Amino acid sequence: MIIFRPDGRSIGGEPLARRENPVKELREKQIKEAALRLFSARGFHNTTITQIAEAADLGKGTIYWYWKSKEDLAFSLVSDMLQDFLALIEDAGGGEGSVVERFTTLVTRVAELYYRETDYLRLLWKFRVDRSYIFSEEYTEKVASYYVRMRKALENLIAEGMRRGELRKVDARRMAFILLGIAEGLELEWLENEEELSMRDALVEVMDMVLASIRK
Repeated sequence: MIIFRPDGRSIGGEPLARRENPVKELREKQIKEAALRLFSARGFHNTTITQIAEAADLGKGTIYWYWKSKEDLAFSLVSDMLQDFLALIEDAGGGEGSVVERFTTLVTRVAELYYRETDYLRLLWKFRVDRSYIFSEEYTEKVASYYVRMRKALENLIAEGMRRGELRKVDARRMAFILLGIAEGLELEWLENEEELSMRDALVEVMDMVLASIRK
């Protein structure tokens, strides 16, 4: 998963070269993997920081070195997955080629992400359903902000397609809601029927149908 940290800057304001810290990154990975397993198996409220530390084979204090609370750690798991989705959509918006080509590539890349991070996706949905019981208002707003940014990025991509004459005139905002709704519906169906449904085939097929309906 992608880990984001603030950029360091010199006194003159220029960005400093990023310093790799393999030990720190390894520990973060250990903790996140342990938290993912336990949250998935036991649920958020039935999992303690002590249990996560034991599963990660680290001291309890080590977890608090990276995250201020269990809620903060849980949010980091959700944030990783949502940031990956957002990055794919924003990359499509700033990429080269026609909007139709970029949208088609986006669908393929999203499908690949589903298969690569299935456990994270499953946990994301568990947390999303119960987020008001898991996250405080501060974190709930942060989660919601990711969905707003994803919708805006899709809306901008659709609007660009209309400006370039590739797509017919539609309500870009409403279409962005529709696209996200379709993807989320397929996510749930796939998570419940993984052996029977190919998420990759289903997502490509339905998005091709949507794209065909708005192409000029």
